[in-house]
Amino acid sequence: MSDTTEKPAERPYILHMFTATPQMSPFDVNMAADAGYQIIVPYCNVDAAMVSNLTQDAIFSRGPKGVARTGIFIGGRDVMLAADMLDVARKAMVPPFEVSVFADPSGAYTTAAALVALAERHLGKAYGMELGGKRVLILGGTGAV
Repeated sequence: MSDTTEKPAERPYILHMFTATPQMSPFDVNMAADAGYQIIVPYCNVDAAMVSNLTQDAIFSRGPKGVARTGIFIGGRDVMLAADMLDVARKAMVPPFEVSVFADPSGAYTTAAALVALAERHLGKAYGMELGGKRVLILGGTGAV
């Protein structure tokens, strides 16, 4: 007699993407797909007052095991609004129903971090220095970054 018991299917990786803008950035959607998310759902025209309900709908529907395969991304163009939305999303979670949540409006955080890392690498290679303890003047900085 053969064993016909099947393992339950693994739950898919789902990324819920919130933005206050009329559309989600195709750049952000592409990055989510390239990161391995199997289901990517953009929510457009989201304001901070909507984030708590959206977050709780995303976490409570999957159970404690499913939340490990669930993420929330907050995009848009407004850095301060994205930070507020991130705060609301974090406060809406109730252990063990917690998911990874990340904000990066217009690439502000990732681009800024990459710039600092590149500057530090150059200082290390060219001068044997680190940024720690240094005073820095940034000229020409505009926009979200």
